[in-house]
Amino acid sequence: MNNPAPEEADRLQVWAERVVDRLVGTDDVDQELITAVHGQPDLTAETAVRRAHALHAAAMGLGPAGCAAAAGTSESLLAHWRRDPVFDTAMTAAAALAGGRAGAGAGRVAPQGPLTGFALGILLRSLARDGHLGTAARAAGLTREQLTRMRRSNATVNGLVEAAVRRARVRHTAERGHKRGYGYRLVHRAEAPAPGAAGAEGP
Repeated sequence: MNNPAPEEADRLQVWAERVVDRLVGTDDVDQELITAVHGQPDLTAETAVRRAHALHAAAMGLGPAGCAAAAGTSESLLAHWRRDPVFDTAMTAAAALAGGRAGAGAGRVAPQGPLTGFALGILLRSLARDGHLGTAARAAGLTREQLTRMRRSNATVNGLVEAAVRRARVRHTAERGHKRGYGYRLVHRAEAPAPGAAGAEGP
């Protein structure tokens, strides 16, 4: 890969950091909109939004790692959600839609194709969260070697990946600067009969 000229590299860095900032801010926007409607964080509404993100990822052809990353959760929690037959049926249908066929079996996902813009967004959000290239590549349906080749051949993709890595480093540095302790945020379950039913969820 030919290195871009200094001025072009500076422009690429500024642009890439702006794109990553917008991607990472998506989760915050979701939470703010839920709070605006319900007057406080609502766990049921938040879970519904996260499940919708997982369905979107499945419909775009991503596997369990990508669907979990899109939902901002773990693969184990995604698997737990799939114990709900309604959600599992929706995930199977979304995967079949991505594969262009109606006969995908339960738990199967569409075959991976070339990296898409959607998958790149999932990769960058995952990378900005934890800084692990292998984990982020897997979320996008790539091996780490495929991602490395792509970065070498595409300066724009490489710039975005570097911006996400910098974002993760800043986040981790900030986290180390604070004393670790137990943190909770109050959430409200929509089905709770009384205000006293509000509970707490770990970080």
